[in-house]
Amino acid sequence: MKLFTNSYIDHYGFVNTFKDQNYIISYLHPKNPYRSLIICYEVGLGKTYASACLAHIYLTEGYKVLYLSNSLNSINNFKVEYNKVILDSRFKSLEKNINLMTFTKFYRLKEIGNYGLVILDEAHNLRENAIRYKIVKDKLDLMINSKLLIISATPMIDSVDELDSILNLASEKTKIIFSSNKMDTNLKINYIGESIIENNDTEKLFLSKMKGLQLEDYRKALKSDNDTVYTNTRQASISYNNNFNPKISLDEQSSKVDKLIETLEDGKLTLIFCFYVARGINFVAKALENIGYSKWNALSTTKNYAIIDGKTTAKESEEILNTFNSIANTNGKHIQVLIGSSVLSESVTLYRVRKLHILSPFWNYGQIEQSIGRAIRIGSHDGLIDKTIDIYLHASYSDFKDGKYIGKDIDMWNIANEKKIKINKRLDQEKEANDLIKSEWEDKFDVPIPDGKLIIKYNEWIWDLSKCFDHNKFKISWCKIYLDNAIGYNTKEKLKIIGNPPSYIKINKPLEDGYTIWRSCIDNKLRISYIDKSVNKFTKRGRLLTNVNAEKVSKELFCKSSISDIIDTLKKNNRYFDKQIEYDLQ
Repeated sequence: MKLFTNSYIDHYGFVNTFKDQNYIISYLHPKNPYRSLIICYEVGLGKTYASACLAHIYLTEGYKVLYLSNSLNSINNFKVEYNKVILDSRFKSLEKNINLMTFTKFYRLKEIGNYGLVILDEAHNLRENAIRYKIVKDKLDLMINSKLLIISATPMIDSVDELDSILNLASEKTKIIFSSNKMDTNLKINYIGESIIENNDTEKLFLSKMKGLQLEDYRKALKSDNDTVYTNTRQASISYNNNFNPKISLDEQSSKVDKLIETLEDGKLTLIFCFYVARGINFVAKALENIGYSKWNALSTTKNYAIIDGKTTAKESEEILNTFNSIANTNGKHIQVLIGSSVLSESVTLYRVRKLHILSPFWNYGQIEQSIGRAIRIGSHDGLIDKTIDIYLHASYSDFKDGKYIGKDIDMWNIANEKKIKINKRLDQEKEANDLIKSEWEDKFDVPIPDGKLIIKYNEWIWDLSKCFDHNKFKISWCKIYLDNAIGYNTKEKLKIIGNPPSYIKINKPLEDGYTIWRSCIDNKLRISYIDKSVNKFTKRGRLLTNVNAEKVSKELFCKSSISDIIDTLKKNNRYFDKQIEYDLQ
């Protein structure tokens, strides 16, 4: 059974949500019985915006919301997305009722508090073998009255077992949903280089041959490295040492940076990711300065680069991102090159990037996908005539033997790709299982039988209004009407909607300042109520018209003392409804 809430979305006023986002909002809605949901949408498809919309529904319903993530970047991004929701749909902000904190802070928290919704973002940063995982899980298990939204674009990074860690965060068997939306089809992603990754025809490597001082240092590092991740060798693959020397040919200091600089084009924004700061980010910065670039500041008028790494303050990062993403910077007028460390690889959106460089490979594709996802997002290239982004996956090599390139970078890319193949296989299995569950739901699409009273059929729609009223076997109450409890079933599309009934269904209410007669949809008998600001009679469910004191009522209405005259008088005053619930079938 599909759960989608067109009228419900309209009811809350969301104007910028697409189908996959609406599914999240509907499935984990406070009135639905499901406790948890795992979102595995691809990077850049609006997971955070959807979670902010869902948070606002809970806030509107009077609940508090807890947002948890691994980094301050993610927390700040959620705040930005929530404010976008407020601005887009002209809502009143309820941000004061959202508690935002890191996993670490939640891990150390002594008193949890009460929340209607808990959003667990970037959940792949929690690992079952980490100490804080168990504590965080135990605390989530205690929050039995909270619904749990778990978010990750890369639920598995190094191992297929990592998905099980995420699944175990939910105390019930939860549903995983995958995105059906894809990126802008007008956006062309172009990998530059050679197809040498084993069993991978999509991603190409941007190769560069080390020589001179760099090659000498690389070979020394390769022999002396005694850790399993080859820290020194990987750094040597980027540059000769920490200090760029303008007196030495750049291609002898860093084959990667030498080739990177060759790709720079005026008017095209360039994004560079590098895991290492001293021999990576700082070295690139010095090489750029050597060819005329300056480090960005608000007063600079030359070609500029900017850096966001672990030392960059939150205020500085905000200023850099705002400047880089501004319309005025479309052609790199203020910042042409943005260089970032791993702190920039999650929960940041960058616009109009034309060239993207991954300078240092990782042992997995999860980090790569997160980094690339900063620049490839919904609407990221809107406004550009040429929506092409060139991606450079850098790999330096020392030798070419027997038709193969030799280098630790290439080894890492192949290892990462092997993991990716296994992870994709597990994802395909989960997607297939997800489709089976979806199919089972559609087969079990239980629709109430129309009775012409509280369950109404209109074309392919059946509307169940039974939860909109307090009622017993014989009559319904006018005291409280809960319109947003209406449930609509589209029998053709097997679609379920929770929210206000459509405009063609009209629920007649007793009018104020006097008597009203209506025919009950439950027992088809006429009832009467009196509603006044000071005196209320028969207001809850009304009284059978045959049981009222006709003489007393007729005096108040200045008519003859009979039921028929009372009815005629109220009809003339438009205070008579022959149907409690009306619907137009035309």
